[in-house]
Parts: sequence; structure tokens; C-alpha cells
Amino acid sequence: MGRRRKRYKKIQLLRPPRRLPTIFECPNCGARMLSVELDKKQKNDRGEILAKVKCGHCGLYTEMWVPQIFQAVDVYSKFLDAYLEGTIEYKILKAEESTSSQALEELMAASKTTIEGEEEEGTEGGKTS
Repeated sequence: MGRRRKRYKKIQLLRPPRRLPTIFECPNCGARMLSVELDKKQKNDRGEILAKVKCGHCGLYTEMWVPQIFQAVDVYSKFLDAYLEGTIEYKILKAEESTSSQALEELMAASKTTIEGEEEEGTEGGKTS
């Protein structure tokens, strides 16, 4: 009499986990060149971080304050909802303006006034192009 025959386990191939996307589709031009950048160094008084959304094709640019736990996908979905509702201010930057710090400062000043206005009056917004 011999031993019981040992069964060999089939080796299962481990698939790498799916990664969240970092480049998205622009709602303005439809190109897949919209990038989301989270600046965790800039925080407001409520502890939110600054998120910059920009399209490399059409120049769509906006900044928004989001909670610290948000990832790029969450910021994109929040941006897309606000863009389609028309409650977010955005700017179309030309190629020569995209590196201009003056244009960025103007947009930051406009976004600060909108954030303060929303806290006092509710959710009112518009888009400027």
C-alpha cells in the first residue's frame, strides 16, 4: 500500500489591479486630453485642496476646491457635473496665455468671489469664456 497521491494546485495568474485613469475626455471639445492636477500644498480655511482641471487641446481651464480625500476621478466627475449644469466658471486659455501667471491670477480671483458668493446666496454660477 502506498501513500495517497498528492494533488497539485493550478497556479492562477495574478492580474495587476486596475488603475484609475488620469487623463479624461474634455466636455468642451471631446478630445481625450483633459488632465486633473491636485495641489495638496494649497489649502483653504475649510481644509480643502486646490484642483486644477485643464484641457491640452482646447485650453479649457478651471480651478476648484475639493475635499482632501478626492482623487483625480472624483474631481473630474464633480467638474463634469458642474460644467453640464452651467454652475462653474471656466476659462478658455489660448496657447500663449496658458503659461501666463496673470491669467491664472485673474481666474483665482474670480473663483474666490464665486465661492464666497455661493456660501452667502446659495448656488449661483455662470460661465465666462
